[in-house]
Amino acid sequence: MITKWLASVESLEEAKSLVEQLPHILDMKNPSEGALGALNHQTVTEIVNWINKGCLCSATVGDLPMQAEITSVAIRNMAETGVDYVKIGLFDEPGLIQCIQQLEPTIKSLSTPVIAVIFADQLPQQKLIPLLAKTGFTGVMLDTARKDGQGLLNHLSVEVLQQFVVEAKSAGMLCGLAGALRIEDIETLSPLQPDYLGFRSALCQQHHRTNRLDPELAKQIQNKLNAALPKVLAC
Repeated sequence: MITKWLASVESLEEAKSLVEQLPHILDMKNPSEGALGALNHQTVTEIVNWINKGCLCSATVGDLPMQAEITSVAIRNMAETGVDYVKIGLFDEPGLIQCIQQLEPTIKSLSTPVIAVIFADQLPQQKLIPLLAKTGFTGVMLDTARKDGQGLLNHLSVEVLQQFVVEAKSAGMLCGLAGALRIEDIETLSPLQPDYLGFRSALCQQHHRTNRLDPELAKQIQNKLNAALPKVLAC
């Protein structure tokens, strides 16, 4: 299996800067508004129209409270922009499980797949993957909630990440790994065979997630993934 990659952009200008090295998934979020800050719907729609199926697109709905009424509206509104996937963050709050359960009618009624994001630095005590699959989520990814320079591998071991990938795939879900990933992390994470790896800070100048994107770094990520492929196939 080939691990694909996701690049997060915050504007049409940033999306266009990656035109020579488009990721497999162009993800849209506002990095200055928290872990999964949302872009306005007009900007998302502009990017979707510009990319014109050149690659898949996803968009986050923001760092929302674990209240199904609020999240359902946000999911439906973002789905109307034409993205291929809508991503929602699942924060470790008292109402988390009830919120997931109450989202089932919304998620199963949409034609747009919904991806759940769980945070490695705020992992819930409950095992969520079976519940997410039952609720109708198409995929699940691990990210980091606190954007303080600590990456995914600072919080979870390779063994734990491997277990996450296996559990997600066993449940029939797409799985992704993200969270201040560095280009060097590709060699460590690709053999785990997640469906995709997500990048933001690794694409930015000085590796700061709110800085300008550098298209050359996008090429480095693709080259690194290509170089890791023979090792993955040998596993």
